[in-house]
Amino acid sequence: MKEWKMNIWHKLIAVMILTLLATACGGGAKQGAAGDFVQQIYKQYPALKDRKATTTEVKRVVDGDTFETKTGDKVRLIGVNTPETVKPGSPVEKYGKEASQFTKSKLTGKTVYMFADAGDKDKYGRLLRYVFIEGDPVMFNEMLIRDGYANTMSIAPNVMFQDMFRKLERQARESKKGLWADGKK
Repeated sequence: MKEWKMNIWHKLIAVMILTLLATACGGGAKQGAAGDFVQQIYKQYPALKDRKATTTEVKRVVDGDTFETKTGDKVRLIGVNTPETVKPGSPVEKYGKEASQFTKSKLTGKTVYMFADAGDKDKYGRLLRYVFIEGDPVMFNEMLIRDGYANTMSIAPNVMFQDMFRKLERQARESKKGLWADGKK
Protein backbone atom coordinates (compact mmCIF):
# COMPACT_ATOMS: atom_id res chain seq x y z
CA MET A 1 0.00 0.00 0.00
CA LYS A 2 2.82 2.42 0.88
CA GLU A 3 4.50 1.71 -2.45
CA TRP A 4 1.26 2.47 -4.34
CA LYS A 5 0.77 5.79 -2.46
CA MET A 6 4.38 6.71 -3.13
CA ASN A 7 3.93 6.12 -6.89
CA ILE A 8 0.83 8.34 -6.96
CA TRP A 9 2.71 11.12 -5.16
CA HIS A 10 5.62 10.83 -7.57
CA LYS A 11 3.24 10.98 -10.53
CA LEU A 12 1.40 13.98 -9.06
CA ILE A 13 4.66 15.82 -8.46
CA ALA A 14 5.86 14.98 -11.99
CA VAL A 15 2.59 16.26 -13.48
CA MET A 16 2.82 19.46 -11.43
CA ILE A 17 6.42 20.04 -12.52
CA LEU A 18 5.54 19.43 -16.17
CA THR A 19 2.56 21.78 -15.89
CA LEU A 20 4.72 24.50 -14.36
CA LEU A 21 7.36 24.04 -17.04
CA ALA A 22 4.78 24.15 -19.84
CA THR A 23 3.24 27.30 -18.38
CA ALA A 24 6.63 28.96 -18.00
CA CYS A 25 7.62 28.08 -21.55
CA GLY A 26 4.32 29.32 -22.96
CA GLY A 27 4.62 32.61 -21.09
CA GLY A 28 8.19 32.98 -22.25
CA ALA A 29 7.16 32.51 -25.87
CA LYS A 30 4.49 35.16 -25.54
CA GLN A 31 6.91 37.54 -23.84
CA GLY A 32 9.42 36.76 -26.56
CA ALA A 33 6.92 37.73 -29.28
CA ALA A 34 6.09 40.98 -27.47
CA GLY A 35 9.78 41.62 -26.93
CA ASP A 36 10.47 40.98 -30.62
CA PHE A 37 7.74 43.45 -31.58
CA VAL A 38 9.15 46.13 -29.27
CA GLN A 39 12.60 45.51 -30.79
CA GLN A 40 11.09 46.15 -34.26
CA ILE A 41 9.72 49.45 -32.97
CA TYR A 42 13.10 50.42 -31.50
CA LYS A 43 14.79 49.57 -34.78
CA GLN A 44 12.40 51.79 -36.76
CA TYR A 45 12.27 54.56 -34.11
CA PRO A 46 15.67 54.61 -32.35
CA ALA A 47 14.70 57.71 -30.34
CA LEU A 48 12.34 55.44 -28.34
CA LYS A 49 15.09 53.01 -27.24
CA ASP A 50 15.33 54.46 -23.73
CA ARG A 51 11.54 54.52 -23.34
CA LYS A 52 9.59 51.69 -21.76
CA ALA A 53 6.67 50.27 -23.71
CA THR A 54 3.37 49.73 -21.92
CA THR A 55 0.57 47.68 -23.41
CA THR A 56 -3.14 48.09 -23.07
CA GLU A 57 -6.38 47.34 -24.87
CA VAL A 58 -8.36 50.17 -26.45
CA LYS A 59 -11.89 50.17 -25.03
CA ARG A 60 -13.31 53.05 -27.09
CA VAL A 61 -12.22 55.91 -29.28
CA VAL A 62 -13.32 59.39 -28.16
CA ASP A 63 -12.26 61.12 -31.37
CA GLY A 64 -9.47 60.97 -33.93
CA ASP A 65 -6.65 61.69 -31.47
CA THR A 66 -8.01 60.46 -28.12
CA PHE A 67 -9.06 57.06 -26.81
CA GLU A 68 -9.92 55.29 -23.58
CA THR A 69 -8.23 52.09 -22.43
CA LYS A 70 -9.89 49.03 -20.95
CA THR A 71 -8.56 50.13 -17.54
CA GLY A 72 -10.20 53.56 -17.85
CA ASP A 73 -7.18 55.71 -18.75
CA LYS A 74 -7.71 58.37 -21.38
CA VAL A 75 -4.88 58.66 -23.90
CA ARG A 76 -4.09 61.65 -26.13
CA LEU A 77 -1.82 60.98 -29.09
CA ILE A 78 1.33 63.11 -29.01
CA GLY A 79 2.12 65.47 -31.86
CA VAL A 80 -1.16 65.22 -33.75
CA ASN A 81 -4.42 67.11 -33.87
CA THR A 82 -7.49 65.80 -35.65
CA PRO A 83 -10.56 67.93 -36.37
CA GLU A 84 -12.97 68.14 -33.43
CA THR A 85 -16.07 65.96 -33.22
CA VAL A 86 -16.99 66.06 -29.53
CA LYS A 87 -15.99 69.47 -28.19
CA PRO A 88 -18.98 70.78 -26.17
CA GLY A 89 -20.63 73.79 -27.78
CA SER A 90 -18.63 73.46 -30.99
CA PRO A 91 -19.77 72.12 -34.34
CA VAL A 92 -18.12 69.06 -35.82
CA GLU A 93 -15.15 70.33 -37.83
CA LYS A 94 -14.58 69.42 -41.46
CA TYR A 95 -13.13 65.93 -41.84
CA GLY A 96 -13.62 65.29 -38.11
CA LYS A 97 -16.02 62.39 -38.63
CA GLU A 98 -13.66 60.76 -41.12
CA ALA A 99 -10.67 61.11 -38.79
CA SER A 100 -12.65 59.75 -35.85
CA GLN A 101 -13.98 56.82 -37.90
CA PHE A 102 -10.47 56.00 -39.14
CA THR A 103 -9.14 55.88 -35.57
CA LYS A 104 -12.13 53.79 -34.41
CA SER A 105 -11.59 51.29 -37.23
CA LYS A 106 -7.89 50.94 -36.41
CA LEU A 107 -7.83 51.02 -32.59
CA THR A 108 -11.12 49.84 -31.06
CA GLY A 109 -10.60 46.53 -29.27
CA LYS A 110 -6.94 46.33 -30.29
CA THR A 111 -3.88 45.84 -28.12
CA VAL A 112 -1.58 48.82 -28.40
CA TYR A 113 1.96 49.55 -27.27
CA MET A 114 2.44 53.04 -25.87
CA PHE A 115 5.54 55.15 -25.30
CA ALA A 116 5.78 58.40 -23.35
CA ASP A 117 7.92 61.37 -24.37
CA ALA A 118 9.32 63.87 -21.85
CA GLY A 119 5.89 64.61 -20.31
CA ASP A 120 3.47 62.01 -18.99
CA LYS A 121 0.05 63.74 -18.89
CA ASP A 122 -1.69 66.82 -20.25
CA LYS A 123 -3.62 69.40 -18.19
CA TYR A 124 -6.77 67.24 -18.49
CA GLY A 125 -5.06 64.20 -16.93
CA ARG A 126 -4.85 62.24 -20.20
CA LEU A 127 -1.79 60.10 -20.83
CA LEU A 128 0.31 61.53 -23.66
CA ARG A 129 1.64 58.72 -25.84
CA TYR A 130 3.09 57.53 -29.12
CA VAL A 131 1.00 54.49 -30.04
CA PHE A 132 1.63 51.31 -32.03
CA ILE A 133 -1.00 48.72 -32.90
CA GLU A 134 0.17 45.22 -31.98
CA GLY A 135 1.80 43.62 -35.01
CA ASP A 136 2.27 46.90 -36.93
CA PRO A 137 5.58 48.65 -36.19
CA VAL A 138 4.44 51.90 -37.84
CA MET A 139 3.51 54.55 -35.27
CA PHE A 140 -0.23 55.30 -35.34
CA ASN A 141 0.43 59.02 -34.69
CA GLU A 142 2.56 59.04 -37.85
CA MET A 143 -0.11 57.19 -39.83
CA LEU A 144 -2.75 59.83 -38.98
CA ILE A 145 -0.58 62.64 -40.31
CA ARG A 146 0.77 60.75 -43.33
CA ASP A 147 -2.74 59.79 -44.49
CA GLY A 148 -4.14 63.30 -43.98
CA TYR A 149 -6.38 62.61 -40.97
CA ALA A 150 -4.45 65.01 -38.70
CA ASN A 151 -2.14 67.97 -38.72
CA THR A 152 0.87 68.32 -36.45
CA MET A 153 0.60 69.86 -33.02
CA SER A 154 3.83 70.17 -31.08
CA ILE A 155 3.65 71.05 -27.41
CA ALA A 156 6.93 71.12 -25.48
CA PRO A 157 8.38 69.08 -23.93
CA ASN A 158 6.84 66.31 -26.08
CA VAL A 159 8.61 67.07 -29.36
CA MET A 160 10.66 63.93 -30.06
CA PHE A 161 9.14 63.39 -33.53
CA GLN A 162 7.98 66.92 -34.42
CA ASP A 163 10.38 67.27 -37.39
CA MET A 164 9.23 63.96 -38.87
CA PHE A 165 5.58 64.88 -38.30
CA ARG A 166 6.01 68.29 -40.00
CA LYS A 167 7.63 66.62 -43.01
CA LEU A 168 4.78 64.09 -43.23
CA GLU A 169 2.17 66.85 -42.99
CA ARG A 170 3.88 68.79 -45.77
CA GLN A 171 3.82 65.64 -47.95
CA ALA A 172 0.13 65.04 -47.19
CA ARG A 173 -0.68 68.65 -48.07
CA GLU A 174 1.26 68.45 -51.34
CA SER A 175 -0.47 65.16 -52.19
CA LYS A 176 -3.85 66.65 -51.17
CA LYS A 177 -4.64 63.75 -48.84
CA GLY A 178 -7.55 63.78 -46.41
CA LEU A 179 -7.78 67.16 -44.72
CA TRP A 180 -5.81 68.70 -47.55
CA ALA A 181 -7.97 67.44 -50.41
CA ASP A 182 -9.56 70.15 -52.54
CA GLY A 183 -12.41 71.79 -50.70
CA LYS A 184 -11.11 70.76 -47.28
CA LYS A 185 -9.32 72.78 -44.57
